[in-house]
Amino acid sequence: MRSVAFFVLLEAALLVSSSASSCEGDEDETDEWYIKRCKYVGTVDMGIYIMVDTAYGRLLHKSHSDVISYLKVLVNNVEAHFWNFKCPDVKFSLLGVKELTEKEENAFKKYKTFKNESTKKLDPVFTLAMFNRWVNKTNQCERAEVVYLLTSDPIRDFMGAYRLEMKAASYFVGPCIERRTALSTDDGESFSGVSGMVQQMARLFGIKWDDSRTPTKPCSTDAGYVMTKNGESTKLANFSCCSYEEWEFSYFFGARGKTCFNQTHKSIHSENDKLPADFYNASEYCKIFSGLEEAKTCSDIVGNPQLRSDLG
Repeated sequence: MRSVAFFVLLEAALLVSSSASSCEGDEDETDEWYIKRCKYVGTVDMGIYIMVDTAYGRLLHKSHSDVISYLKVLVNNVEAHFWNFKCPDVKFSLLGVKELTEKEENAFKKYKTFKNESTKKLDPVFTLAMFNRWVNKTNQCERAEVVYLLTSDPIRDFMGAYRLEMKAASYFVGPCIERRTALSTDDGESFSGVSGMVQQMARLFGIKWDDSRTPTKPCSTDAGYVMTKNGESTKLANFSCCSYEEWEFSYFFGARGKTCFNQTHKSIHSENDKLPADFYNASEYCKIFSGLEEAKTCSDIVGNPQLRSDLG
């Protein structure tokens, strides 16, 4: 059930020590040269402009009187997964939100139906390509490093090279090559889209899928780190050593951050550090993430054997 995945995700992201602590090279962090280099590379400030399609927009307005606040908390939760990235560290700024019209989204959305299925799915590869073209052609929020499409439509494709099901899409190092777009799903209520958005932001930074690495490192698909799936929640909410090594190579030793993300952004609202647990009151939070009306507080879920059984 989705509540289990959410609670595990939140605990892992905020309480479990990062896999970075077990990666090689941490002993250098107190060296003078390392400290000086960290000051030089500074902070990567990723400006995000979110576009909401019509179906997802309806879900948001049905559940929230303040849509912007929900999306801000969504972005905050995505950023939380990058808190352990250092030299440079990472900051996400929500620069704006645009609700698309049907005419606008029809310019780039494409669906397909898979064999032995009756429900059409959004084609992520074609839609992303056309969305990127539309964003560049219409000059959508040029000051944003990333223009992100959120939808409630089911997304599906298959990445044969990685043997990975594709339920979201983005461009590898996209902001550096004028392909600053990404797309994924969210249910507009339980922040179900956090995992997919984390994975796409990592791809835009230039972090590879774990299953494309050498099996001699702890970065295989079976390990269950963030980059072992595309658009889905994973067993762990941490990035693997491979991801941290990729980050260090590209940004600490390289100059990618300076050339692609070197801007200081101002969020559309004053900065806050709210996460999903802060967004809802106690009774709303536990009802939404358990799917059970009986759950007035989270202690009801933990203390009631039947509810605990229902949660998996």
